[in-house]
Amino acid sequence: MSLSGLATGIARRIVPAAAVAGTAYTVVKSLAAFGGHDSQAKAASRGRERLYDTHIATTGMQKALIASGAALMAAGGPPDESHVAALGDATSNMFFDKMRRRMLSDPTGRRILRERPRVSFTEEQWEQLAQKPEGSFAHAYWRQMRRNNISWTTRSPVRFVDNEENAYMLQRHRECHDFYHTILDMDVSAVEELAIKIFEWRQTGLPVGLISSAFAPLRLSPAKRARFFKHYVPWALQCGSQAKPLISVYWEEMWDRSIDDIRKDMGVWLLPERNSITRAKKQTAAAASTET
Repeated sequence: MSLSGLATGIARRIVPAAAVAGTAYTVVKSLAAFGGHDSQAKAASRGRERLYDTHIATTGMQKALIASGAALMAAGGPPDESHVAALGDATSNMFFDKMRRRMLSDPTGRRILRERPRVSFTEEQWEQLAQKPEGSFAHAYWRQMRRNNISWTTRSPVRFVDNEENAYMLQRHRECHDFYHTILDMDVSAVEELAIKIFEWRQTGLPVGLISSAFAPLRLSPAKRARFFKHYVPWALQCGSQAKPLISVYWEEMWDRSIDDIRKDMGVWLLPERNSITRAKKQTAAAASTET
C-alpha cells in the first residue's frame, strides 16, 4: 500500500472516531461548565478547589477524555480554536517546566509573570495601531489581523490547568499567538497555522503544538502536504529551537519598534517559501504574462 493510501485509510478511521469522541468531549465540557460555578463547594470537598476565575476542576480521566476528544474533533474536520484550546488545557499540566524556566531566567519574563499583562484593546487603542508607521511592529500586527479578518477577542480562556501560574502562562502564550504570526509573517492558512504550532512546540515544550500537527496534514492536498514537509517543518523545527523565547517578550512595549529589528534581536528568520512570498511571485508572473 502506498503512503497516500495508508494516510487515506487512517483518515477514514479517524473521522468516525472523532464523531464519537467529540460527542463525549462536548458532553464532558458541557457538564463541567453547567456545574462550574454552582459546584465549587462540591469540588472543594473532593480536594479540587477552583484555583482561578475560569478554572474547571477535572480528574485525570476527564482530562484524558477531553484531550482525546478535542484532538479527534480537530483531526476530523476544520480546526476549531476551542478544540485546540481544550486540547492545550488538558495536555499541558505536566509540561510547563521548560516555559517557566525560560521566563524566570529572563528579566522581562520575570516581569511578565509578576505584572500579568493581558492582550486587549479599546477601539481607540486599536485604531492607534493603524496609525503607526509602516514597518513598525504595531502596524504590521494591525495589518495582519485585518488582512486575515481575525480578532484578539477570540482566544479561549484557560479552564483545565490545575495551577494558577501555569494557567496564566498558557493564557499569555495563547494570547500572543497572533504576535507570532506577525513576527514570522505567516498567514492563517492550514499549512502556515501548522507551521506555527510546530514552532511553538519547539519554543515552549507544550505538547499541544505537536499533537495538533500530528494528523492535520492528512487533510492537506498532496501538493500542500509535500510543500509542508519539505519547507515548513524543517524551518519551524530549526527556527523554533534557535530563536530566543518569544514568551518572554513584552509585546505591548514593542509597538513603535521596527519589526525587522525585533526579528533580528529575537534570532528569527523568515521562510523564503512562505505564502506571502509565493503569492507575490505568482501575481508578478501573472501580471507579466498579461502584459505580453
